[in-house]
Amino acid sequence: MDAEEYVSAGAARTARWRASIKQRSIPETDDLDTAIATAFSAFIGLYQRSELLEHQQAAAGMTSLIVKALQDAGYCGDEAARRAENRLYYLQMGSRYPGASASVRRRWELGPPSEDDSFMDEDPDPLFEGDYDPADEGVYDD
Repeated sequence: MDAEEYVSAGAARTARWRASIKQRSIPETDDLDTAIATAFSAFIGLYQRSELLEHQQAAAGMTSLIVKALQDAGYCGDEAARRAENRLYYLQMGSRYPGASASVRRRWELGPPSEDDSFMDEDPDPLFEGDYDPADEGVYDD
């Protein structure tokens, strides 16, 4: 068996294994990591929106720990902080609005709106943007 056949056989075994655990409804590690990250980001979001100063400080501390872990792993501090903040925002919004459209989810990937955007709502209405269809523009041309 040459190297290419060996890799193909390994990929086939992995595909069969994944299909069997999916059939038995057993989550893979990636699924668990995603669920944990989503739950943790929702927890941080609740603390950030809290009226209590202690909760807001705790949320800031948890975010700082995420950035420190990334820096300790060798990533750039400023970029790690920006990416972590954007990802937390995306996960928080995704947990609040699970039925949001793909265009709204792409917007969330950019992170929270800047403080200068006073015209932006804190929580965009995912149904408004998700219902937009360019083909419907002719309706308004009366």
